[in-house]
Amino acid sequence: MQISVDLTVIELDDRAFVQERLFRFPSEIQSLFFREYLSQSSKFERNTYLRLTTDEIAKKLSIPLSKLELNLTEDDLREKAVQYSESVLALRRHYLDGVQALEVVKSFISQQGIVVNSVKYTLRGELGRYSDHKWWLRKLRKALRRNIEAVLHHLNQVNKIKSLYCSRATLRARLNQKAYQKEYLSNTIATNEYGQSFSLLELSQKGVSDPKIRKGELMMRARGFEDMAKELDHEAGFLTITCPSKYHRSYSKSGQENKKWEGYTPLDGQQYLNNVWQLIRSKLSRLGIRFYGFRVAEPQHDGTPHWHLLLFVEKKHYDELVNVMREYSLKEDGAEQGATEHRLTEVKIDPSKGTATGYIAKYISKNIDGSDLDSGVYGEDPQDAAARVDAWAACWGIRQFQQLGGCSVTVWRELRRLKETLGLDDAKKRVVEAADTGNWKEFTQSMGGVFCMRKNQVFKPYYELSVDKATGIVKTSQYCADELVRSLKGVVTDGLELITRLFQWRIESQFRHTV
Repeated sequence: MQISVDLTVIELDDRAFVQERLFRFPSEIQSLFFREYLSQSSKFERNTYLRLTTDEIAKKLSIPLSKLELNLTEDDLREKAVQYSESVLALRRHYLDGVQALEVVKSFISQQGIVVNSVKYTLRGELGRYSDHKWWLRKLRKALRRNIEAVLHHLNQVNKIKSLYCSRATLRARLNQKAYQKEYLSNTIATNEYGQSFSLLELSQKGVSDPKIRKGELMMRARGFEDMAKELDHEAGFLTITCPSKYHRSYSKSGQENKKWEGYTPLDGQQYLNNVWQLIRSKLSRLGIRFYGFRVAEPQHDGTPHWHLLLFVEKKHYDELVNVMREYSLKEDGAEQGATEHRLTEVKIDPSKGTATGYIAKYISKNIDGSDLDSGVYGEDPQDAAARVDAWAACWGIRQFQQLGGCSVTVWRELRRLKETLGLDDAKKRVVEAADTGNWKEFTQSMGGVFCMRKNQVFKPYYELSVDKATGIVKTSQYCADELVRSLKGVVTDGLELITRLFQWRIESQFRHTV
């Protein structure tokens, strides 16, 4: 670890303290700290600023400040991943009882700043994951990027004046990651049992991972919901939920620090919005108010998330839906200045002035690739803005788009792959035809209607154990032979299984990195 700032410009007895506080940060962050440190008017104020600021930042990081290492290169991360996986193996050998070993291993993982998700694996499978250097490398990368972004967000380096939506460091990391992924996909070949070979990049460009296809599908589904709402005489509304002032790092006009900010990160803001939405949905469910539509989560200029919702509801319930949303949006700090005007905004869509799909179209485009837009919200280049939004979402793990209500998108996609409809009656064939022709309205109605419960819909996703066709052996997880692998194979209706995924692929990579 090295100090990139010139400590000789400060008093001798302060140098050890400043070095101890700064050396764990990357050089860019050290410079930011040091510049602000020197701007303080007295020795006491300088050292107080540095102590309090680094202590506050430490509360938002996944690891104690005493253990913080943000100056890690990719090679450093790889080295640590191997080191930690070997440490886990050593712990497993020491604690021969698997349950006891797992408890100790999880404690070790937590000490490294890694959050372990609560997932249902076998005991051996879970320990196998924690013993794998690839697992560690993915987790360490994620923690490093999120910690760096938390520091830069705290230092007010994310705003429309300095760096829109995310920091420059996070944008660079995301662009490098996507370039790495593209090179990997280009140099990795999938071959099926009939000898047909494609690069993974070619295959990815045929599905929703391709931005154009993803955007087109979202727009098509939004249009389908709108057409159905017109037919059912449902009301459409476009609503935006925003976080309270204490979640916002800086002012949108000037980029100056918001004095009401209480140290929250964008991830804290997303959790707040999730909690509010859970309360809203529960209340609407109790009132028997059903709705459908889409939610788009996107950053404001300083990375604080807000949600746009395009919702369709029966006309008699529209006002009550809006009132419930306003009630819970104002539940926290609802008396603060501007809360009534900005916490929840609502536009009842007038078909004579514009379509419901038109309201959400620019948000879909803005958050995918920026095409079809002349400029962003703040006058920025829309394609640069889309790259920044993508980096923001990837860093904080925020899901940008979510369909609310309606039918299974998985079934829709699988039916579009279906080649044969033998054995299906006319009603079921209409569902397949609607999916195949891109008619989301007809698909939803033929599946049982927009308010039909998933378990009662005509088709449901079909999963089965993966079997190696050459040997007949059931495939198992790479981490544990006891974990059988189940995968999506097609759809099922009234006990009839329709296979849409016909090929078995063998993957061969010529990529120089394996992790």
